Amino acid sequence: ASDVYKRQVSITPAAGVALGDIAVAAQQIIDNTEIPQEVSMYIGGSYEDQQESFSSLFLLLLLSLMLVYIVMAAQFESPKFSIMVMTTIPFALIGSFLFLWLVDCPISMTSLLGFLMLVGTVVNNGILYVDTANQYRATMDFKEAVIEAGATRMRPMFMTTLTTIVAMIPMAAAYGNAGKTMQGLALVDVGGLIVSTAMALLVLPVFYVCLLYTSDAADDK
Repeated sequence: ASDVYKRQVSITPAAGVALGDIAVAAQQIIDNTEIPQEVSMYIGGSYEDQQESFSSLFLLLLLSLMLVYIVMAAQFESPKFSIMVMTTIPFALIGSFLFLWLVDCPISMTSLLGFLMLVGTVVNNGILYVDTANQYRATMDFKEAVIEAGATRMRPMFMTTLTTIVAMIPMAAAYGNAGKTMQGLALVDVGGLIVSTAMALLVLPVFYVCLLYTSDAADDK
């Protein structure tokens, strides 16, 4: 067997340059270079470790979504209420990506951890609204219960969301070394909480009416 020789080229990212951008540029250089058949080139090191970590976190994100759905289905004793509450999660993700884009913060390990935290946090407002609406339906007209549930829970939703956002502001502003490291996590949580809270008060009642009003009207007849 012929001897195998390995040669490693190290690249140190400059301040403010994402590791993914360097990997893309390096891959373009490799693709545009004529390489003998007996020579193979690949990108490894920290970038390879990062990609493996991203894959693991994506699997954890899917697992957390499944567990959140199971817990809510067991509590509400109905899958439709669980699906209803989980509709706030896609809107929260949109808010998170929007904030990352506005601040020009790349997706990193810390931002992915923020997504994991967000899944268990943003559903709280939806749970509050749906549970309150279900309680009011026992003593009120359907439409009145939907409106009153939003009015009753609006202040607690704003208070819990505001306290979390205020606590995240130093990290979101990248204040200090710790803030720069955790900026992605803070931006993900702040953007997701703002959008999900608005959706819990504006969009979730619409879903609630669409899914339940027809069946309630039929029961009233």
